[in-house]
Amino acid sequence: GIPSFRLPRDIIDREVQRLKDCGVRFETNKVIGKTFTLPQLTGKMGFDAVFVAAGAGAPAFLGIPGEFAGQVFSANEFLTRVNLMGGDQFPYRDTPIGLGRSVVVIGAGNTAMDCLRVSKRLGIPTVRCVYRRSEAEAPARIEELRHAKEEGIDFFFLHAPVEIRVDADGNVRGMKVQKM
Repeated sequence: GIPSFRLPRDIIDREVQRLKDCGVRFETNKVIGKTFTLPQLTGKMGFDAVFVAAGAGAPAFLGIPGEFAGQVFSANEFLTRVNLMGGDQFPYRDTPIGLGRSVVVIGAGNTAMDCLRVSKRLGIPTVRCVYRRSEAEAPARIEELRHAKEEGIDFFFLHAPVEIRVDADGNVRGMKVQKM
């Protein structure tokens, strides 16, 4: 799900090919514990070494009202839908993200910066970052924050989300925040 502006696809292809040329065998789309177990890999399947690239863990939500509305995504789900599944091309692709007039990203880490910058590049007019701590405390790399600002992202530091407001149909209509 890493956007191509941060990690160009040709670099990924080149690095994967370099590993293949070294004799690395890739097993993708497998579920450890269902397709096979780790002991089976080093046992009857004959692997000398195993590298499990499980990806990012499960998302952490805030426990605030409205966070499970249809237009609310975890960062990894959003990035995967856009960067790998063509979610921005609905209805021509099957994994919609529902582009609107504004996007709010909660958090200020590197993944949040990816979500902000991808949203802006999708043509969303208003893209905002809401973070409960100060800019100095933001976990994103300084250059990631700078790039996001240069691309026109609005930052609301020292603001904590307390509710995602939804209408009668369950659609997001706003966010209530608390100034810190």
